[in-house]
Amino acid sequence: MQCVKNGHTLVGLLNLHPPANQPAGPADELDSYMYQTVGHQAIEFYSQAIDLPLFRHPILGKPINRGPDYPVEESGDEVEDLFIALSNLKRKLEFDAISVGAILSTYQKVRAENVCRRLDIDLLCYLWGRSQKELLQEMIQEGIHAVIIKTASMGLEPYKHLGLTLQQMYPVLVNLNSKYGMNICGEGGEYETLTLDCPLFKSRLVIEESQIVIHSDDAFAPVGYLKPVRISLEAKSN
Repeated sequence: MQCVKNGHTLVGLLNLHPPANQPAGPADELDSYMYQTVGHQAIEFYSQAIDLPLFRHPILGKPINRGPDYPVEESGDEVEDLFIALSNLKRKLEFDAISVGAILSTYQKVRAENVCRRLDIDLLCYLWGRSQKELLQEMIQEGIHAVIIKTASMGLEPYKHLGLTLQQMYPVLVNLNSKYGMNICGEGGEYETLTLDCPLFKSRLVIEESQIVIHSDDAFAPVGYLKPVRISLEAKSN
């Protein structure tokens, strides 16, 4: 939305996802330092929802280099999956920049900058450094309909908060920020979201069936996520 507002033309979507060639099929999520993978079952619907081609690439690497800098190529690191995906995409699609939604994570921004520098493209990072409280308010006011699909923080309860919208969660998140210093936009990994609708979408996603999976039943900060089982698209009249 910020790219469109600032005069850029969107030409495609890129998603990195858990590999499918696992004995039990693709994992629901990976222990990634770079990418959100929970909710990946819904991403295929984004192409039709926003009417843009979707390109997908498996995450084969691991977070090997976990330092503050990423100065050189690290073989087998998950960052290289982004480099490979964009390198392949440059052969199919003409583009000169990518947009990322980083707000606070220097770890992710530094690595995205490294990949862009090597491919001679620009990095657009319009949310970077914004006040998280103001940014979340703006997202809600601008018509982004997103739901919580993972919780991993003190004060967030999987069976209580998973599936709730940002609008419903806003007072809860502000309160937890005041109590525990939690990042209101979840930039510390406190929660993950899935966008079901926004002003750029021509159709909205509808989660018709889902499952709650408890990853860690910790007494203070239980970790759980919402696994979409059946999703459909609903056309928007306007």
